[in-house]
Amino acid sequence: MTLEGGPRAGARPDDAALRVRAVVDVPVDDLVPVGEGTRRSVAEDLRYVYGEGQPTDWLDAGPGRDYPTMIRAARAALTERGLLDDVRLVLLVVTTPDLQHERLLGGFVADLFDGRPYTFCVTEQGLAGPFTALRLAHEELRHGGPAGTGLGGSALVLVLEQCTLPLAPVRVPARDRVVALVVGHDGPGRPVEALSVARAPRGARPAAPAADAAPGAVLAADAEPGVAPDARRVVLGVDVDASAVTALDGEVVLRADAGAASTGVWEVLAAHDDAAPGASVVLHERCVELGYRCSLALGPRTVREASPGAADRAREAVLA
Repeated sequence: MTLEGGPRAGARPDDAALRVRAVVDVPVDDLVPVGEGTRRSVAEDLRYVYGEGQPTDWLDAGPGRDYPTMIRAARAALTERGLLDDVRLVLLVVTTPDLQHERLLGGFVADLFDGRPYTFCVTEQGLAGPFTALRLAHEELRHGGPAGTGLGGSALVLVLEQCTLPLAPVRVPARDRVVALVVGHDGPGRPVEALSVARAPRGARPAAPAADAAPGAVLAADAEPGVAPDARRVVLGVDVDASAVTALDGEVVLRADAGAASTGVWEVLAAHDDAAPGASVVLHERCVELGYRCSLALGPRTVREASPGAADRAREAVLA
């Protein structure tokens, strides 16, 4: 699956590139955890399905936040920034299961957001989920809806993960996180120049994360002497082999937090979006467990009017 960009002759106005208008790392550490009743209900259901010997002590070991609470926090943070005025589509990206099982997230989201937006959930794609969600956002805004003429407006992608989980052989996040991306085809933002989700060999995860780049959550790399404000930022997922990624002299190479799951590279994008608006950004992610290799190239933050001129004619979506 690829989404490629670049000016081309004869482009129609509706061929505009998807633009990442805003990226917000939503604070969730102070949110209220679920009640004892929810934990007890989950424990009872687990024992009913898997037997009385099923361990459930992990339910009391984590912070215990559920996705409805985290989604409410994201809505409040985005509303405060004025980013939800024209949202027609909400895409939830879920890599780790919700702590509660009493609410269906699709109906919950449709009722929570003004205008009852269309709601989709991307699951079972591991770290490729957010990249797939961006492609879905592009297609639905342009060609979705009952008439197939596009939803218009903007889309909200919520990348969710919570850490109150049993021990597992896959990556488990170190804390609860929500990263929100607001995307559309006009207005200010970073244009999507290329997006790719490709199959890759599965394999065992490295025993320890690589230490070949600056920690992405820290902006110290941007303040280093000699780093140009518009130097391209290259963001590497935890399991990406840096030797397989082309980085030019003068570029700032950053590594996602090893304690994150699907939110890792998106947290880095959120941190650097405002810090370096004139710089292009490239994200590389690798999902070892499911066998995906993903990348996203974003141009510098610019303003694009709703009716594009010839110099800003947009991009063609290519499905491969």
